[in-house]
Amino acid sequence: MAWNPISRRRKRRGVSQVVSTVILFSTLLVIIGVAIFYATSLIDANRQQMEYQAAKDLMLYAATALEQVSFGTGGSRYIRFSLTSTGLNFIPDAYGPLTVTVNGTTVISDAETSSIEAVGGPLVTTMFKCLRPPVEEPTAARNEVYKLVVGAGEPMVVVYENFTQGRAVVVMKPTRVRVNYLGTFEILEGGVTKTYNFYAISYINMSFAQVGGAGQIAVVFRNVNVTTSEIKIPSPGIGVTVSLGPSSQTLSLVGNPAADGSVVIVRVADIVVSTG
Repeated sequence: MAWNPISRRRKRRGVSQVVSTVILFSTLLVIIGVAIFYATSLIDANRQQMEYQAAKDLMLYAATALEQVSFGTGGSRYIRFSLTSTGLNFIPDAYGPLTVTVNGTTVISDAETSSIEAVGGPLVTTMFKCLRPPVEEPTAARNEVYKLVVGAGEPMVVVYENFTQGRAVVVMKPTRVRVNYLGTFEILEGGVTKTYNFYAISYINMSFAQVGGAGQIAVVFRNVNVTTSEIKIPSPGIGVTVSLGPSSQTLSLVGNPAADGSVVIVRVADIVVSTG
């Protein structure tokens, strides 16, 4: 059989077309796979971010509900969380013991200070922020988060978010003590009218009952008791020191400096948190 160069070139051209088709098809499959992977990751990241944002909004609402249950309307409140990628942590002893002293006398002692955390999914990122009360400047925000003594009109439950251990976390902690001046009142003692400055100290003691679950979780805050006590101090001013673990802060108040003494009313709300 005679050698035909044209036929050899056609066979080579045919083989090259097959190889090119295989390469193009493989490249197209790789491109489609990469596109599907990134599209799925983007969708999952958006879903996790939306669920984390919803949990953050609910934590802010839960902080308001906790204060209302403690010293407002009483009774109970519940907040329903929808958890798929986001989780809830109930930490019974997050910060150690808390003590409150007035002019050297202990008026409040809480052996365990608790907190609730909403942990975002692995694709959620954030940075340190003080959400309640809202503070933008970083240094001021950190000082606000770790403040232990607050006055009238300031929230007792602080909410902040942070990125720790590779996860975005929203923390709600009722570790603040509210101290405010109520006014000056006259009291009849032994037939003698005396003037006293009245002060109020309030604290939320949050503890946990049965907690757990997955999916749709209802977090319930129940006011089980409010303890009220009072102490008399011979001086017109008071010095309130709040100690939480290794941290300590002091606030001094003087209402009417001409008063004969002071009466300090101490209120502690016992709140039990459960799921269901």
